Amino acid sequence: MKLASSNFATSRRQRAFTMVEALVASTTLIILVAAVILSNLFGLAMAIRQQIWIGASSDAVQAIGTLTSDIRSAVSMQVGSYQSGVFTQTAITNQQTGSALMICTTSNATPWILYYYDTVTSNMYRTNYNGAGVPGDFKWISANPITNDSTHPIFSELDTSGTGAIITNFNSVAPVSIYLSFIKLQNPQVVIQDGSLVDLYQLTTTVTPRLVLTQ
Repeated sequence: MKLASSNFATSRRQRAFTMVEALVASTTLIILVAAVILSNLFGLAMAIRQQIWIGASSDAVQAIGTLTSDIRSAVSMQVGSYQSGVFTQTAITNQQTGSALMICTTSNATPWILYYYDTVTSNMYRTNYNGAGVPGDFKWISANPITNDSTHPIFSELDTSGTGAIITNFNSVAPVSIYLSFIKLQNPQVVIQDGSLVDLYQLTTTVTPRLVLTQ
């Protein structure tokens, strides 16, 4: 005599998935695929942000490297401002700070090198003059906007006595403090401010002309 349970087990194995089983399997597959796609998109977004941060750091390092090389070769320097193609030195009895730096590499008025902050583009530029008939060059120093406020000028001349204070009387070979502040990078999605991934992005250094070191 055949058992009914045997026929039931055989027919059970020959049947397809039920609707509930098919829905569960499909939903699980969709969740798994979506998780993989989202993980890849998150990794790509983080890679792009890292590239932006690395690029900004590289930009700042290049700017400081160029400034350091020029300042160390200076015979005399002046801080001031640059407007409408004219450099204006800070009054010699005022605090020696400014958004522009004039560097003379000889005891004469020329050749000279000028760094200045452009308020229109918020970038810093370098230009020079080597004399009549001698070609100069023009460089874009900061690819990321510089956002120094009035309390943090880009260039400051410091006291050489060891106090590190900003001098209030002109000294043509005083050490120069450089302060660069970036609060927003090229990618508008990466904003550097309180509460974001990075609270502050700034770079500060002091460079002394070799002329002072050899005296």
